[in-house]
Amino acid sequence: MADVTFGGQCCLCGNEIEATDTDPCEVSVTTAEGKWQVWWCHGNCFKAAIKDPPDAPGFFAPAHF
Repeated sequence: MADVTFGGQCCLCGNEIEATDTDPCEVSVTTAEGKWQVWWCHGNCFKAAIKDPPDAPGFFAPAHF
């Protein structure tokens, strides 16, 4: 794993993020106009925030953590 220098809070729970194999996770959003923004979070907070549609269980499950 590459060295990660990060000193920030999770955008989902607000707690400090300690660097691990999966943390911090980077969440980015790009609008239809190509504007973008990036936030960081704990991997577990991100997984807990994902809601799968009832007719497609596991559809949004993260592939790498």
